[in-house]
Amino acid sequence: MQRAAARLGLIAAAGELATQWKITPWQAGEATQAAVKALNDWIAQRGGIEAAEVGDAITQVRKFIESNGESRFELFEGGSDARIHNRAGWRRENGEQREWLILPEAWKEICAGFNASHTAKSLAEKGMLKRGNDGRNSRTEHTPLGSKKVYVLTSLILEGGE
Repeated sequence: MQRAAARLGLIAAAGELATQWKITPWQAGEATQAAVKALNDWIAQRGGIEAAEVGDAITQVRKFIESNGESRFELFEGGSDARIHNRAGWRRENGEQREWLILPEAWKEICAGFNASHTAKSLAEKGMLKRGNDGRNSRTEHTPLGSKKVYVLTSLILEGGE
């Protein structure tokens, strides 16, 4: 975003100088207006101002939950007798609200290719991840295996959190 804005700013400045030197038929300010429009169009086409990596990381986490929600996450209470192979954590359901409690090693797997800490921070800022009382991105929760440090995703992960 900053590189695009800087480049378009340079183009605007060059256009304004060209106008001032009577190289173009434009009015003063037209080059700047055109650059602002180009930047706004670029941002709209891109889907926002956050780093593309953030969006890609969130998409990857969402995809993991969508494709593994039942098979890698054991139902927290009143679960079935189905055996969970390669458990990533647990899922809690309260009506339409769901939460996924993800074990730290599984979190690293889910975030493969991205910085897991930055991904958690971005999700927390969007309300898709519950922070601990200490402000950390992981929290200690009581699980069927006792107290565990986990990352808690909210149902907003499936809604996109927009």
